[in-house]
Amino acid sequence: MKKVFFLATLALLCACGGNTNKATRVAEPSGANTPSAEQFDQMQALYDDAEDDHGWMPLCKWQYVDLDGDGLNEVWMRDKAEEYGAMFSLADGKVSLIGIETDRFGAYTLEQQDGKGYFCKGGPAGGPSYYTEIVTLKDSRVVERFNQLQVYDDIDGAGLNGKDISQDEARAYTKALPESKELTPGEWNLLDLTDYDRVPAHDNSAKDDKLIMDFITEMYNNSMYTEVEFLEEHCTPRMLQQLLDDYEYDGEGYAFWDFRSESNDGFSDENAVLNIEKKDGRYYYEANDAGYIFRNILSAFVQDGKVMFDGITVDATYDVFDPFAQDSDEY
Repeated sequence: MKKVFFLATLALLCACGGNTNKATRVAEPSGANTPSAEQFDQMQALYDDAEDDHGWMPLCKWQYVDLDGDGLNEVWMRDKAEEYGAMFSLADGKVSLIGIETDRFGAYTLEQQDGKGYFCKGGPAGGPSYYTEIVTLKDSRVVERFNQLQVYDDIDGAGLNGKDISQDEARAYTKALPESKELTPGEWNLLDLTDYDRVPAHDNSAKDDKLIMDFITEMYNNSMYTEVEFLEEHCTPRMLQQLLDDYEYDGEGYAFWDFRSESNDGFSDENAVLNIEKKDGRYYYEANDAGYIFRNILSAFVQDGKVMFDGITVDATYDVFDPFAQDSDEY
């Protein structure tokens, strides 16, 4: 988790008068059923449709949190970089969005009180202003939503359940709240959102496997994928169409960056394949992209002695190493 997120969380806990030495760890998933694929799809759809600021990356990490102590777990989800996330309720098998966290407004919680639990977020809202949002749950259902914008010591707008309230009412509401606590992540479960349809499997011989894996190493280490002639010689019409479809700019071109990580920058000149393995008729190559460690999947076969690429996609099950997101004084 990034240091800036920790510092933002620390600031908002102090703003609410909380004890930063205390933390709420996530609930263990023992005895609980994993949400279904359909429920995960519903969570992603609710997140995508929300008007709150949220990241473009899909939510792919998840874990359980029992915010109100009723024995029914809420589901906390985040993107791969753990900068954006959302909390969901599964009460009565229905998926409901509790709240969204961002790199700007960090998530925290409060002490459970009278059978109630809390999902909170807060952070700087520009200049001297500070935004706070508190969602109250009971029996895993949202029962109250509070928000306020504070400028220095003044409250410049507050609301409860969609209705405006006065400064005095807002102060009385926050004064009655229990103590703040940091919401500390445990070990994340990773969803497999890999688009395997992009990479058809091929039944190649052991000899062709070696040829293909050696060629992938040479291709990546020497950045040959940036050359149009190379792509048109070693990509099937199917893959060329993928690269055309993935091109995000005006005009027409090939998205050669599909061969790299999802990062557009780095901090080193290191670019090399670290490992390649064949699995289920596809080639998984792990590589360094200027400090980012990632893994992509390539579909490939040999035709007339020439390696042909037939599709490429990101391995969504691989936990990318992002040097800028590490808790290290080095970066």
